[in-house]
Amino acid sequence: MDQQHIQIFIKSNSITAFKRIKRLLYGIFLISIISTAVLFGQSDLFSYGNNRPVADAGLDIKTQSKGSIFLDASRSFISNGSKLKYQWIFTPGLALNSENDFSSELSVETYGSKYLKSVETNKQVLDVKLAENVPGTKLEVILKVRDRIGFEDADTLIVEYFDPTAPPEIIVDTSDVIVDSLTLTLSDSDSVIVEEGGSGILIQGLTQGEIIQVDVQIINSIIMDQIQVLGFDYIVYLNKNLKPDELTKDYDFDCITDSCASKNAQILDAAYVLSWGFPDAADALSIRIFEPENFNQWIDNEVVSNPYSIISKTGVYGLEPDLRASVSKILSDKRFKKQISTADRFRMKNDPWIALGKYPLMLGAVYLLVDKVFLQDSEEPPEQPPGFPHDP
Repeated sequence: MDQQHIQIFIKSNSITAFKRIKRLLYGIFLISIISTAVLFGQSDLFSYGNNRPVADAGLDIKTQSKGSIFLDASRSFISNGSKLKYQWIFTPGLALNSENDFSSELSVETYGSKYLKSVETNKQVLDVKLAENVPGTKLEVILKVRDRIGFEDADTLIVEYFDPTAPPEIIVDTSDVIVDSLTLTLSDSDSVIVEEGGSGILIQGLTQGEIIQVDVQIINSIIMDQIQVLGFDYIVYLNKNLKPDELTKDYDFDCITDSCASKNAQILDAAYVLSWGFPDAADALSIRIFEPENFNQWIDNEVVSNPYSIISKTGVYGLEPDLRASVSKILSDKRFKKQISTADRFRMKNDPWIALGKYPLMLGAVYLLVDKVFLQDSEEPPEQPPGFPHDP
């Protein structure tokens, strides 16, 4: 074999070796990304102590006979921000099966055919119609919360029936009780304050009755939870924790404009305002963040399309994926990112991949597909040197 053929053979095999090394490096890179996603996605498996769920059923409730109550589990939490399932367990005689339709929830148990025994749901708030009982009856409700691994926690509350015709000095205002059990105020726009030494965020819902008050609270809870999931270490307060007598007269609980929300933020010494609302004559939910002194200059904003349609079909929780994605985007600015750890920044930037890490089978299928398309060696036989095999 002459010198020219040898050079051609060496060059050809060098190209082949380079391609193989390239495929190998690409495979190593892909496996590293997938492994990181799985480790982040399955981090709950290696977590103990503070990452266990904490149940909070709310305050005891007083109600008239055969009324309706809201059970609120929104104070329950898990520090890593993962999803929780809620199971409400009722004492026999409290909730009639025929008066409540929970067929769309995860599971329902009954005592025979008359009374509800338990309801398991993904929803934080549950509207329950009560059976009739004599005044003075006290019945227990148990809340169990469970994370996706199976860790549980429980809390209880008491539902007490009272007589609305009782003397004034012992009358209990059921509207106050129900509202308190929901951690709601009587205004049409609930707000959440996140503050930390003058650098907090005021979250203000600018609503005018487009959705019910419970849904306003749920949206605020989702926004608040996503801020915590992203790693921002803020203290969170609900509107009910604000006492009017401790605020100036200028504070407005019923804001419907960004300028009003900015004034509230200045009163509270908050550094930013995160407001949301429904633009006039549009099936859209707008979320924006800005500094109180520059309410006309948004740092960023996002729009959730067709919120009314989503709520009518799947309820307010149907907005949760879009709300969380919107909050992540508007808080991705450098001024916010510098306040969280490198790991949380990585999580924020790669949230779609990390979400896949919670489903190893799906991630494995993606890898096999990529491996099939990009990484497998060609089925063609390896290139031989010119004139091979050589004649003796």
